[in-house]
Amino acid sequence: MSDNIRRTLLELYDPLPVSDRLFVRIRLLLSNLYQLEHYVPKEGTILDIGCGHGVLSNLLAVTSPQRQVLGIDIDAKKIALAQRTVGNRRNIQFQVGDAAFLPSRSFHAVTIADVMYLIPPDTQRAILTSIACALEPNGVLVWKTHSHQPYWKYAITYAQEWLMTKFGPTQGAGIFFMDTEESLQSLRNAGLNPIVVLMPSPRPYSDILFIGCKS
Repeated sequence: MSDNIRRTLLELYDPLPVSDRLFVRIRLLLSNLYQLEHYVPKEGTILDIGCGHGVLSNLLAVTSPQRQVLGIDIDAKKIALAQRTVGNRRNIQFQVGDAAFLPSRSFHAVTIADVMYLIPPDTQRAILTSIACALEPNGVLVWKTHSHQPYWKYAITYAQEWLMTKFGPTQGAGIFFMDTEESLQSLRNAGLNPIVVLMPSPRPYSDILFIGCKS
């Protein structure tokens, strides 16, 4: 991520409380969100599921004004904070929404970053099917999650997310990381053509990216 883009993103969060600004800085530091941006169409309607404070949504809107970005999250408090970053920009909006009940419109792309693992596998698969239905022909799902390999990174990832769900701000029904083959098969069953994008990094996290294309 270039320094200019990073600076622009952080400035959007200046109106927020210090604790939330710190959370956003840590999110940008620990998650390679910029790599996701490369796989999202530069224009069209984009749905960001589980947007939280809106970091990825804002990244997508800032890097291409031709994108019309909608960020949804089940947490009304986080959505209220994300809405404070919008200002007078017209290519981004946030609203309370559940991944299990997507907006009744179609999208050129859908993004999900570090969210699905909080949802039981059967519900994850149902959400993937709903996403496939919501995508335009040739639309794309960009899904960032975590692999079970290498195991030492997966162990660190799992431990951190357990702490975040037990004692931090993350809400979920548990921790449900599907392995790579299970994720690929779930995408195929949903009607998407999947590929895997590895995310090598010095960070101690087992990041992996799935791209699902709709025929």
